[in-house]
Amino acid sequence: MSAMTSQHPLLKIALNGDGLLSWPNSPGQTMRCPTCMRDVITGPDGDLIHQMEEGANPCTPSVDVVISKAIIELLSTGERLYVNPVKNANRTLAPSFIFLHKDKQLRPFINTEYQPAGATWRSDKGNRLGFFYMDERASKINKDQFDFIAVIDPSTFQAEFKTLWSMCEFDNPLAALQHLLASENMSSVWVKWPVKSLQPRKEVVKADYWYDYYSPHYPAQQAACTATVIGLEGNVSGETIYMLQIAVDRSIVEYQLVKSLGVILLLDNTGNLVSETHPHFDIIIKACISGVRDFVRQNPRMRSVEHQITSAMPG
Repeated sequence: MSAMTSQHPLLKIALNGDGLLSWPNSPGQTMRCPTCMRDVITGPDGDLIHQMEEGANPCTPSVDVVISKAIIELLSTGERLYVNPVKNANRTLAPSFIFLHKDKQLRPFINTEYQPAGATWRSDKGNRLGFFYMDERASKINKDQFDFIAVIDPSTFQAEFKTLWSMCEFDNPLAALQHLLASENMSSVWVKWPVKSLQPRKEVVKADYWYDYYSPHYPAQQAACTATVIGLEGNVSGETIYMLQIAVDRSIVEYQLVKSLGVILLLDNTGNLVSETHPHFDIIIKACISGVRDFVRQNPRMRSVEHQITSAMPG
């Protein structure tokens, strides 16, 4: 029998007989570990102690698993969880909450380590929703399978929980966790919302706007160009990739904009670099930058990543 670390208050939370998160637990009471699902008992100081057979693989308790299970439980009971809203042209594209309609079925999402990391379901209007507790803005999720995707960044959320817990307003770690998930926070963000809701701003730009920064291959021209952010992505380098919908020359195309190693890159919708010889390269990249700026201005919570795209922009 080996003791479990109790440095983090969330690791004192166990599963009761119904498989639900539980705290407090009576000393000596047999419960289950949220991470490995094996029996644990509560020590005198609230620590969870595993009841393990000799030679069994030890458990490494996971705060992430506890948080993910709390998300699934709250959604299953109809609780509204907070997500920073997304706005465009004074319209709300994605609301400040996400919830499961009482008549709908939630499906827990299991990651590659066979641990819970979020949930998926359909809204009463038929929209496909996903809510994930994952880093890199859930970059490994196939976003084409969803209409709305919200993500909680683990490092940011755990930092917010640490701050909340240090304020001593809660003596119950489970209650503190549930409160933070349902209240305004900085860690929950939308990374995808329906394109059909967009009301982009149209502008006429000149192809020679970027002549000081790029070598033009086509004569100066004018074209009506629309660029609106329709989602966010992340990568292993910590860079923010903005997904944009572009309307130019009577065509609707999706592009990506990212600043990598100090260089602003325009990518197509598969992530490949767009050549500067593209007929509308200059007006598209200029419109994309303008679209990102507009998006960040209208969504102040995104300012923490604004510098990744805008810090080296001209104008």
